[in-house]
Amino acid sequence: MFIFFAVKKSYKTFIEYDKTLTPFMIQPLFRGGVFDQEYNKKYLPISFILPNETSRVRLVATITGHGRDNNNCAELCVTSHNFVINGIYKVTRIFKDASTAFGCADHVKDGVIPNEYGRWMYGRGGWCDGQEVTPWMVDVTEQVKFGSASNSIRYFGLYNGKDPNPSKNPGNIIMYSYLVFYKYL
Repeated sequence: MFIFFAVKKSYKTFIEYDKTLTPFMIQPLFRGGVFDQEYNKKYLPISFILPNETSRVRLVATITGHGRDNNNCAELCVTSHNFVINGIYKVTRIFKDASTAFGCADHVKDGVIPNEYGRWMYGRGGWCDGQEVTPWMVDVTEQVKFGSASNSIRYFGLYNGKDPNPSKNPGNIIMYSYLVFYKYL
């Protein structure tokens, strides 16, 4: 005769460890453009519903500033790029090293090519000579509504906390942004 006791498991099995979080769907969001008075007017909120199997959601964006207006924007000025989820949660990417004297020189160890013609040492909006542009990734799982609920995301870019307003030669923001949905396999 055998007697079995119910024991609460306090460990993970091999199969439980084997689950892998994998991206399975991408929602394209916003692209960049001329960084002038009209920049933010073109961005309308985007609505989305999470796919059924979603376990995690990340906002992924590559953003860089180029060109120089009367404020040295968008390459050599501090800009912020703001994404608002469901009208409440704001996630922001700020290029605070732009225009600093050694913003790029301080990153030679990270792949910046020194002495790359001209003003290579100054900080720029999201990039430096010779260095790859690393995607910015933010986990926004806690900010989205699961199930069949509708979500929204909007974007706006600012210069010194305000809409850009150059008087001549506006710069450009090159941006690709996405929501990436993950599930466990």
